[in-house]
Amino acid sequence: MANPNPVEARKAKRARRRGKPGTLEEARALLWRALERAGELLEVEDPAHALKAVHAVSQGAAAYARIVEVGELEARIAALEGQGGEDEDPAPAGPRLRRGAA
Repeated sequence: MANPNPVEARKAKRARRRGKPGTLEEARALLWRALERAGELLEVEDPAHALKAVHAVSQGAAAYARIVEVGELEARIAALEGQGGEDEDPAPAGPRLRRGAA
């Protein structure tokens, strides 16, 4: 008997293959290991290979800096959200406008 809903079966199969998304910390650690490996390749005698390693290091360093920056911003946001007490009144949604005499 044919599958009555092959689209859902394909979506489920694709989801199983993809796995769970990684965390920012996992990406940072992976990128750092890649940067260390690319740094080791800078010492290779082949100039073309060393040039590729320089490019990899520069691209990886920029990506690593962005990941670190995002992590720091998340920490700041969490700290700011933690500062606001539950007892405080929320900020007004906007200016209060009065019509006519009060």
